[in-house]
Amino acid sequence: MKVSLLDPCQDPEPPGWEDFRNAEGLSAIWAYDVIAASSEGSWARPLLAVFHDGDRVAGVVGAVYIGLRPPGSGRMPRPRREPLVLDVRLPGHSNGPTWHFGDEVSHATRRELLRRFERAARRHLGLGVAGALYRMVAEPQVSLVARRGAIMRQSPGGTVMSLPWASVEGWIGSLSRNRRSTLRRQTRKIAAAADLVVTEGRARLDLDPAELAELNRTHTARLASRFDPRPDLPVAYFAALLAREDVSVISYHSADRLLGFAIVFEHPTSPIYGPWAALRPEEGGRKDLYFDSYARIVAGAVGQGGKRLFGGRGMIDVKLSLGFEYVPMKLVAVPRWAMG
Repeated sequence: MKVSLLDPCQDPEPPGWEDFRNAEGLSAIWAYDVIAASSEGSWARPLLAVFHDGDRVAGVVGAVYIGLRPPGSGRMPRPRREPLVLDVRLPGHSNGPTWHFGDEVSHATRRELLRRFERAARRHLGLGVAGALYRMVAEPQVSLVARRGAIMRQSPGGTVMSLPWASVEGWIGSLSRNRRSTLRRQTRKIAAAADLVVTEGRARLDLDPAELAELNRTHTARLASRFDPRPDLPVAYFAALLAREDVSVISYHSADRLLGFAIVFEHPTSPIYGPWAALRPEEGGRKDLYFDSYARIVAGAVGQGGKRLFGGRGMIDVKLSLGFEYVPMKLVAVPRWAMG
């Protein structure tokens, strides 16, 4: 099986990528143009591995590499000129490891292909590569990247909720009495706000991607961790998402001002709650928008026959109260000498 390394910001989409994405039921997160847009101008540079079995894509790995960077600097990494870390994740992705293989690829073969990816990345990036970080590794995948010399730590886990209900009321009725009554009050309050405009839909070309990017930047800056630095999602990323028919956006406006938004990566059975951002009340925002967004997203997922909803990481206690289950994940750090 052949492995190719690509920079989606520079290299054209490889043959078979979109066929593979559609056949495997991968959401818009994995669209090649979306991945390219997510790294436009970023200090975390993308590096994709594509495994071809003949003319057919059999698997992909998404990663970025980062270098030495003063806090607040947007300087891009310099391969072969400074220490680098291969960070195996994709911007905007928070529900599991950023690799995917076809069902026909065995567990043992997947492990070997990930090692081949490491060897290829090490050659491509040069002697400065200090190691690889595998993030958001759920338990079934840990054995693919664990090895002698690797360091494993608990990582913030993800969330997923089964959707056995025929309507959103079925979901609300399954919650605790306190959460049930609070959620109903919150959604009624949002619906009754005469000065609030709530719009839902796909291909939301009525929205300004620069406005979404700025709101997302200020929102995520409050949650940033120095142990898990993440580049801002650029305007190009939101522009790419807003144009897609397989991406829904819920927006909240008052007096033409964007107060908050939620992005949903649509899927026939397993939609994903993507980026959420909102102004705080002291900034002119509104309370309860976050909870209202869940009611709308669950209603949409159930109405389309969805079987489960991925909720990402963060706000775990709130999500558990909304019926999500916690998915433990690990971070696996592989030093250079153990790569490949």
